[in-house]
Formats: sequence, C-alpha cells, structure tokens
Amino acid sequence: MKKAGILLGLFAVLLAACNPPNGTNSNPKEALPSLVTLTCNPNFTIEACVDVEIEDPVEIGIVIEAINKAERISGILDYSVEYKMNLTDADGSITMYDFSIGKDPKQSALLVNHEDTHVGYRISIEDANQLRKLIQSHTD
Repeated sequence: MKKAGILLGLFAVLLAACNPPNGTNSNPKEALPSLVTLTCNPNFTIEACVDVEIEDPVEIGIVIEAINKAERISGILDYSVEYKMNLTDADGSITMYDFSIGKDPKQSALLVNHEDTHVGYRISIEDANQLRKLIQSHTD
C-alpha cells in the first residue's frame, strides 16, 4: 500500500512537470498584446494628459510586466480615472482597464480591470516610474 502511494505521488509530480500552469505560454512574445492605448479621461483635470499608443513589443513588455506584478488592493475603491487603457491582442480582442498614474515619482499607480471594477491593483512605485518614463517618451 505504501509503494502505491509513493508511485501515485511520483506520477502526480511527473504530470505536473509536463503540463505548465494555466496562463503560461512557451513563447511569451506570442502572449503580448499588439497595441496598448492610453486614452485621457476628459473629466480628469488635475494634470495635463496626452493620449498615447504603444506598439513596440519591448515597451508593451514593460507595461505587461507592471500589470503582472501589480498587487491586489483590499477594501472599497474610491478613485479617479486618469486614463482608459486598452490592451489589444493580435486577434483584435481588447482588455480594458482604468489606469491612474499621475506625475509624482513617489506615488504608486492604480489599475482596475473593467471586468471587475470593485477590485483594484497597485503598481509599485518602481514600476510606475518606468511607466511614467515610457508615457513621457511618447508625449515629448
């Protein structure tokens, strides 16, 4: 009986090693969106805002990395939207977010997926500053 349990455990480990977890891809470049669009919210008048389109795969990778590293915020959200962010995949499907980043390099950024607007995600100060720099490079 003990040997059967060990064999079953080994089989489970081998099976897990052969099948990557959901959401992973053997070629991460294929999973990247083809376009990231930041559209200014006309009702957000705190700071000047310029619409941005990002098509470069390296720059898109920076955006996706920041999104993937974002940490869920607990509690009820009370926020203003600076940008509407759309991630457009190669097949034309679009994932929509509310995105607020501001210009203060000491502040994190906020991301809210339109599929669940009751859940927010905090983008770290370091990643937010990378995104600020990226956005600035498209508005100069």
